[in-house]
Amino acid sequence: MYKTTEILMAAVLISLPIVVNAQTENPRGIYKMTTLTGRLGEINAPFEQYKVCTDSITLMVSEHMNGFNITCNDRQVLNYTGEQPKKEDDKSTLIYDSNAEQFKLKWWSTYTNHLYFPKDDWCIEKYESGKYSDRSKILFDALTGMAETDAKNPLNGTWRFIGYVDELRDVKKELPKLHEKYPSSAYYNTFMVFTPRHLTSVFNIGGGVDKVEYEGKKAYKAGDKVYQVKWLSRNRIAIEYRQDYRIDWMILERVTDGTTPLSHIASYYLTAGK
Repeated sequence: MYKTTEILMAAVLISLPIVVNAQTENPRGIYKMTTLTGRLGEINAPFEQYKVCTDSITLMVSEHMNGFNITCNDRQVLNYTGEQPKKEDDKSTLIYDSNAEQFKLKWWSTYTNHLYFPKDDWCIEKYESGKYSDRSKILFDALTGMAETDAKNPLNGTWRFIGYVDELRDVKKELPKLHEKYPSSAYYNTFMVFTPRHLTSVFNIGGGVDKVEYEGKKAYKAGDKVYQVKWLSRNRIAIEYRQDYRIDWMILERVTDGTTPLSHIASYYLTAGK
């Protein structure tokens, strides 16, 4: 659909392969932090944190009360290094005990008076694959295109949000403008993933999960709000959005090219880092 994005998709290669079960492999996949060794010794992870490890980029996903944050704060691909630094004064991040199931990340902390991180000492985070909180499992399924579907409801699936229109009668005239503006708009790389029980919103730096109830294919309820859905075509819908007595329509287009929100987010960070 957009050449720049398609080229980046080919370069990123966000596949998460299974690797040989060896303790010296590069970690590749989605891992949850399970323990933290620092100021208080080894403790269970005090917060929900995940690493998405690929050949091109490392993303960190943090779960909070109101949603999720997606960042690229590691600024490096996590490859096996061994447990010990090459030189005594080398404080570079270390990756060891690593394979498809787990890895340990050892980093030098300079935090002052942090509850968990020591001052001028090593901090060790252990990560394991296949472990998720209930809410983050929904998010990662949406990010990777493995969301639960239901053939009885055509709303289910991954949709790209391309913008708003004021009046549906003008939508045919407005669509070319939305497509032209989309790559530079505030809605670029914003997705909505519908499943039988949840709506997951995903954008470049975060997302959120809401429970939904469907009122047929023409409306759904999230929280205490009901959203009307108008079908413009098989793979294009308009969702009513009310704010301060004003009615706009969110235009969504179904993602049918096999790409995932995770691929687009990774491409965003790869491009932003150049």
